[in-house]
Amino acid sequence: MIDAESPDPELLDLAFPYAMDAVTDRERAIIEQRVDAADAATAAAFDDTVRGVRETLAAMTVVDSVAPPAELEATILAAIDGPAVGGLRRTGPRWLAAAAALVVAVGVGAGAAVLLGRDTVQTSPDITAQLVQEQADTRTRAATVEGGGTLLVTTSAQLGAATVTFDGVPAPEQGRSYQLWLVPPEGPPRSVGVLAQLPTPDAPFVTRFQPTDALAMTIEPPGGSPLPTTTPVTALVLG
Repeated sequence: MIDAESPDPELLDLAFPYAMDAVTDRERAIIEQRVDAADAATAAAFDDTVRGVRETLAAMTVVDSVAPPAELEATILAAIDGPAVGGLRRTGPRWLAAAAALVVAVGVGAGAAVLLGRDTVQTSPDITAQLVQEQADTRTRAATVEGGGTLLVTTSAQLGAATVTFDGVPAPEQGRSYQLWLVPPEGPPRSVGVLAQLPTPDAPFVTRFQPTDALAMTIEPPGGSPLPTTTPVTALVLG
């Protein structure tokens, strides 16, 4: 039986795989029981760590191979190699994968993730439209689409993500597709996706962006093009 308000310093090691869902249902239940039984400071530190990891992973795109601080890697590897704690085994591929991802992705000491170059920006399944809408700095703008309708873009500069929806925009003619691009001040446009379906408020298109990017849409062949082959039918500055 676990005594209420008992100290549990090793609980913080478990916050990382817990935050990344790298635990089984049984392990999750044990961790949550230990959080409930921990002293207030440890429980608060656990919650802060989980929140920080999830926010960092949500805000990152593709991480660079730049190594994080050595002490972070040592801490996580020590947690992996340690013995079982409270019925939880900290070895194994699921825990190793979680820790390895954090070693690469999360600079806990610096409080930031390292993002890869601008040419890799693409749609991001880890970012949802709801997450964008929940940010305090959301901003919605509209741009007229040549041929009819309006492109609606909601951005969060803090999250570095945007949702795209159509209002009254007709489907492209048969054999053609809409393709979205991020256009930097210098350099070529970067494709963020060919729209197989027209985005709607219930099913918006979600993408990452850089603060200086503009969003443009062209009409391309069904599979899309590596670079725009037509004049944009609409464009909107995101920053």
